Amino acid sequence: MKHWIALTAGSVATGIVLRFTYATRGQFVLGGEWTIIPVLFLVEYFIREGKRRKTLARIRRNQKELREKRLQSGR
Repeated sequence: MKHWIALTAGSVATGIVLRFTYATRGQFVLGGEWTIIPVLFLVEYFIREGKRRKTLARIRRNQKELREKRLQSGR
């Protein structure tokens, strides 16, 4: 359920590309157009991972600033 955007976009894109490639080739052939959905899942993964890392970096930075403030106020 959490991957519905990538799955929907991949399915629509695959459908469009498959119609075009079948019309061009004139026959059913398995080609690179079948990699659209897995590639979109990879893109989604990298976007989510980037957001997660950005959030973790912000948390670590805030924790570091709090430690520095505690050290300065303790002197």
